[in-house]
Amino acid sequence: MRLIENCTAVLLTGGESRRMGADKAMAEIHGKPMAAHIIEAIDPLFSDLLISVREFRTDVTLPQIVDSSSGRGPMIGIKSALEAVQTDWLFVIACDMPFVSTDLIHALALKREHHDAVLTHVSDRPQPLFGFYAKSCLPQMQVRIAEGQRSMMRLLDQLDVCLMAEAEVKAIDPQLNSLMSLDSVEEIKKMELNNE
Repeated sequence: MRLIENCTAVLLTGGESRRMGADKAMAEIHGKPMAAHIIEAIDPLFSDLLISVREFRTDVTLPQIVDSSSGRGPMIGIKSALEAVQTDWLFVIACDMPFVSTDLIHALALKREHHDAVLTHVSDRPQPLFGFYAKSCLPQMQVRIAEGQRSMMRLLDQLDVCLMAEAEVKAIDPQLNSLMSLDSVEEIKKMELNNE
């Protein structure tokens, strides 16, 4: 499988998992934690793979980026990861998206030149937790977080973002499985029943 150059991947696991009622990353689907499905799929694509956590985890072997700041939201994790990595680019994926298409990741990666971020545009909105962010995003993130502004959508308005249209995404991932997030036990059970 082709390696995506000059890019580190980060798995975001710092959410509160309120709807799941337990740690989403470790919620099992088909007998394996969701995080394990994602790691298995994307590890061959990147020279470095990290996990963003709110506090250090003993059940994880990957390098961890710990951000225990009082602020919440994915922008905190993405900013901390961008500050930590040595590459110019960061691929971001949330821990509740276990059906990732590596072909879609490669297609997004090809659009990185001259942009701050590359994301999909599905269901009439950008999907900020599956895509690429450049180091050039950092100043905007740092300022917004310092001001207490953590909306990813408002951040994207300030960046040069390349958005892959839904039709183009579907040509690669017809069911949009890569962007399916499983937020509750009920959603996992429903999905498993539909796939029996």
